[in-house]
Amino acid sequence: MIKELNHIGIVVESIDATMQTLTSIFGAKELDRKAFPDLGQTSSMVQLGNILLEIMEPIGTEGVVPKYLKQHGQGLHHISLLSENVHQEYLSIAEKGVRILGDSEGELHVIFTHPKDTNGVIFEITDIPFHKE
Repeated sequence: MIKELNHIGIVVESIDATMQTLTSIFGAKELDRKAFPDLGQTSSMVQLGNILLEIMEPIGTEGVVPKYLKQHGQGLHHISLLSENVHQEYLSIAEKGVRILGDSEGELHVIFTHPKDTNGVIFEITDIPFHKE
């Protein structure tokens, strides 16, 4: 069962430039930043009031974020929903004919819907919340 919105993922060319804009306009606060070279991205978790954003910047040319940026440009990448049971969500969504990107088995605990099956929006479903301050 989906419990709540976890965060909104946005692909950008530069986390630093985006943070400068979000901070000066909205008073956003960066909570955490991590590089994931094997995924081809750096992610920054940003708090904007009671909303969490995941700002994603490409590392190199390989991986989901670099390819997404090249094909679609900067903007919304995914909406992350917090679930009580990712595996159950996986089964329920797959049963309805929605293609799943990722796997709910093992340690990952994250799945993504295929945007062609969800009206152009990628939904991330996870059971791992990112805690706001």
